[in-house]
Amino acid sequence: MVATYGIHWFRQDLRLQENPSLLSLSKKVDQIIPIYILDLNQRIGSTSKWWLEKSLISLYDSIQKHNGKLNIFAGDPEKIISSILKNSNVKYVSWNRLYDPYSIKRDTKIKSIVTSSKIECDSHNGYLLNEPWNIKNKSGTFFKVFTPYWRHCDELLKLKDIKFKNTKISYANSKFKNEITIQDLNLTNKKEKWIKKIEKYWIPGESNAKLQLKKYISQKANNYSVGRDRPDKDLTSKLSPYLHFGEISALEVYDTVNIEKKIDPENKKKFLAELGWRDFSYNLLFHYPDMTHKPIQSKFNKFPWIKNAKNLSLWHNGKTGIPIVDAGMRQLYKTGWMHNRVRMIVGSFLTKNLLLHWKNGEEWFFDTLVDADVGSNSAGWQWISGCGADASPYFRIFNPILQGQKFDPDGDYVKEFVPELNNIPKKYIHNPWEMSMEDQKKYNFEIGTSYPAPIVDLKETRNRALSAFKTIS
Repeated sequence: MVATYGIHWFRQDLRLQENPSLLSLSKKVDQIIPIYILDLNQRIGSTSKWWLEKSLISLYDSIQKHNGKLNIFAGDPEKIISSILKNSNVKYVSWNRLYDPYSIKRDTKIKSIVTSSKIECDSHNGYLLNEPWNIKNKSGTFFKVFTPYWRHCDELLKLKDIKFKNTKISYANSKFKNEITIQDLNLTNKKEKWIKKIEKYWIPGESNAKLQLKKYISQKANNYSVGRDRPDKDLTSKLSPYLHFGEISALEVYDTVNIEKKIDPENKKKFLAELGWRDFSYNLLFHYPDMTHKPIQSKFNKFPWIKNAKNLSLWHNGKTGIPIVDAGMRQLYKTGWMHNRVRMIVGSFLTKNLLLHWKNGEEWFFDTLVDADVGSNSAGWQWISGCGADASPYFRIFNPILQGQKFDPDGDYVKEFVPELNNIPKKYIHNPWEMSMEDQKKYNFEIGTSYPAPIVDLKETRNRALSAFKTIS
């Protein structure tokens, strides 16, 4: 009997377990041909490329342990898949769905091409808790506000019988004339200094995703409601990059945390809601496909943003003279990650105190974060700048001094990433420019030399932002 083959196209589902497409395909074919295509037309940030390379190596090794081979390609997925189908005995093609506008358009076209070749083509949800088109309010339209959205989704999830079925899957060891190696993808330049820094903080891959979840549950989960706001405490899950690359599924994380009896209800509720925000971002992106570059609230098209390359560069490099902002931006450069509370602080400072367009922040985060995600990143920047569907109100302008004093009270977070401030008194750690000349001499510290003076006056720029927002209200 001739063996039947099916292709699984890996994208942002770089895992073998709890993978709906692999599971479904394994029931239809004798062997699965696993492929990965680097789509050269799809946007990917520099730090994400580093993670992707490491994750692909991990996935390649895992498939090899199952006596199979991950076939690697680069180029136009439409042409590559068409070429594979012409030169192999493939009966099925399958993948897990993505929800950004580019992927939806591309995948729809490829599905049409595959089915027109009399080959069965399936797609599955292996990325979100609930897909955007399945969640509607009582009026039959989509939710634009998070709280009722998540209340509805959470109720549906608690009714759902979430079962993870893993089965023995046979992977093919195929060869194709146009396949390449992971190294041939040229995702990273090993000489870049920032790569060596980031490698100290992260180990990509499916097995480490599961370890990260176990570590969170055993060591951090019962302090999450506090830790989610405290950058000075290591109390967040740090699962975001693993979720982005699909090294662990959102459903597995949700279910594992939800059924864990050792986590108290309040901390459990707060954590699961953060998974909800991830889904909500894609809900918005699905219904507002221009959200990556256009404000959801159209009135913001007339907002008087300022162009200031110097201030943008100082923000990029963590040299604004505002300690909590600089700590966040330096943490980002050093680790490829930033605590969510600090993401809000640096975002508010950029868009409201500096009045720089939110796209400047969105683009920088997308290029530098290990968890850079088109849905969450766009939604987050629209939220903090005030132009999103469920946005922070325009008059909510974070005071970085008060935020630092409240959420980094001893200055431990600031001192970790802004060592210039290590020796000054705690009461000045978030506002060192207020030190008297006498104190500066006492602590061998000079504002403007030892550490930058603030590039803007916080009170004046707050008032300027409020005036600017009123012009479009």
